[in-house]
Amino acid sequence: MSGVSSPPPSSSVPPPTAKRVFLHSSTSDVRLECDAYRSPTRHQSDDDDDDETSSRKKKNVKHVFVCLHAHGKLGASRQMLKPHAIMLARGGFIAYNVSFRGCDGNKETSSASLIGDVDARDVLEIVRDVRDRERGEDVDAVKVHIIGYSFGSAVGASAVGLLHEKLLAVGRSNEEEMWSQYGIESLILVAFPLGSLNPFSTTIMGVLSRFLLGKHAARLRKCFVRGSKSRSIARKTRLLFIHGQRDEFTKVKEVRKFCQKLAKGQPEEEDADDEESNEDDDDDDDNNNNNTGIANRLSEFFFGVDDDENSRSNDEEKPVESSYETFGNANAASSSIALLEIKGNKSDHFAFCKMNRHIDLLVKAASRFVL
Repeated sequence: MSGVSSPPPSSSVPPPTAKRVFLHSSTSDVRLECDAYRSPTRHQSDDDDDDETSSRKKKNVKHVFVCLHAHGKLGASRQMLKPHAIMLARGGFIAYNVSFRGCDGNKETSSASLIGDVDARDVLEIVRDVRDRERGEDVDAVKVHIIGYSFGSAVGASAVGLLHEKLLAVGRSNEEEMWSQYGIESLILVAFPLGSLNPFSTTIMGVLSRFLLGKHAARLRKCFVRGSKSRSIARKTRLLFIHGQRDEFTKVKEVRKFCQKLAKGQPEEEDADDEESNEDDDDDDDNNNNNTGIANRLSEFFFGVDDDENSRSNDEEKPVESSYETFGNANAASSSIALLEIKGNKSDHFAFCKMNRHIDLLVKAASRFVL
């Protein structure tokens, strides 16, 4: 991951501009409300790597993030990713903060999806629409990245799976043209709700996550199966999982296993029985196996009851402990699968939208990963 310079002090940096736009969905009768953020002064770009040219020409490559929020059926909206979009814009990126169907202003024209299949198809059209909006005579390329939180990460995973199905269908001769319209350079999966069907290794919410959203993970995984024609195509999109050690929906070790299976190209039918004793998870038991209070925490998160202010302010002063690992052969494209694990007592499913230090770390990690 190459570094991204920190923005100058806020006093010298104009705030990002925000513009309300309506993006195409997968059906002609629905437009999706979105806020587009951009910095009036800073712009991330790539360099031309032609070593034979003495004066290196700087390519004008726009890096655009599409931000996808949590589940609309639980009261989520794009407002939860507004701080992330603003921070990305301050770092020189363009950020489209999107509302799913049935959320925010979209409530008048559509209803929120339960399992997210239509949302995944919408995301592909959003990518195409965003790329068309950002193209111009002075733009050499537009690179689109998705950052999805919780339900949004599952929908993003499914969108990548659908993209690669499209690429496979058109054949190699038309692959580049299809990629130029729908290509997703990177997918940042924050608090990925992989869940588990084993009630002894997760919470009730984890079981429901796998039951309702498992098809999205399966769609992504299918692209990476070894020996399949889609595997080389799937490697076009880089994957970064950002997950908390105390996530109530999915244990971080399950996400790590998922990354390993993607890198190895292991098909689902080869999966061993993953039932394990609780002895391996002493640190996780208090969170992942404690169903008492999960409903309250969901209600608090989505409907506005904050944590204790004193505990939050004290916790904000502590540094975030984390670890970073990649998967696959270092010389192969599959090494573009990475996991950033956030550790500590405040590393739960909801910290990535409530704790300023977690938001800051998330945005910095995503910024470095895509460049």
